Amino acid sequence: MPERNDAEDREQTTLPSDVNCEPASHAAIAPWWHTALLIAPLLGFSFLGSLKPAHHTLSEHHVTQYLATLAWEWILAALVVWGIRMRGVPLRQLLGKRRPAWRDWQDDFILAAVFWIAAAILLTAIGVMLHLAHFSTPQKTLAQLAPQNALELLLWVLLSISAGICEELTFRGYLLQQFSRAGKRLWIGVLASSLLFGVAHGYEGASGIIAITVYGAMFCLLTIKRDSLRPGMMAHAWHDIFSGIALMLLKHAHAF
Repeated sequence: MPERNDAEDREQTTLPSDVNCEPASHAAIAPWWHTALLIAPLLGFSFLGSLKPAHHTLSEHHVTQYLATLAWEWILAALVVWGIRMRGVPLRQLLGKRRPAWRDWQDDFILAAVFWIAAAILLTAIGVMLHLAHFSTPQKTLAQLAPQNALELLLWVLLSISAGICEELTFRGYLLQQFSRAGKRLWIGVLASSLLFGVAHGYEGASGIIAITVYGAMFCLLTIKRDSLRPGMMAHAWHDIFSGIALMLLKHAHAF
C-alpha cells in the first residue's frame, strides 16, 4: 500500500470533528417550538408567584415548596438537554470549555468569588437606588422563603446548588446561545436571556425583576469571558446559599 504523508493524516483526523460541527454558525441549538415550551412555564410560574395569595403561602410548608422547586430545577435541565439533542448539539457546547485540571478549578473558584463580591456590591447599590425611587424591595418576600430549622437549611443548600447548576445551564447556556444565534448578535442573547431570568423571578416584585435582570446580564458576561458555565454555577449557588442563611438569621433576630 502507498505510504501516507503527515498532511493526509492530519486531514483525516480533523474531518470527523468538522463534520460534527453545525453547518452554520447561526443555526439554532434547539427547535424554536421547544424554546417556547421551555419559556412558557417559566413565565407562568412567575406570574402565579407574583399574586398576593401566593405570597401568603410562602411562609408555610417550606419543605414541600423546596422539594417541588428542587424537582422543577432538574426538570428544567432535562428539558434543555432534550431540546439540544434534537439538533445533535452536545451538552459540552452549553457547558463551555473543558478544564479538568485542578489549577483550572482554582481559577474558576477565585473568579467566582471575585464576581460574587462585585455582584453583591452592585446589587446593593441597585437596591438603594430602587428604594430611593420608591420601588418596593423584595426582602420581606424573600424572608418568607428563608429556612427556619436544620432540615429546611439542608434542603435550602441542596436547592441552591441545584439552582446554580440548572439555571445557569438554562439561561446562560441554552437561552444565551439560542437567542444569540437567532439575532446573529451576542448582545441580543445577553439581553433576551437576562430579561427572561429577571421575569422568571416575578415573585420578588418589580424591583426584584430589575435587579435580577442586571444580575443575569453579569452572569452572561462572566460566562462569555471565561467561556464556561462553571464559575457562574459556583457564584450562583453561593449567592443563594448565603442569602438564605443571612435571611434565616435576620428572621430569627426579628428583623423582618
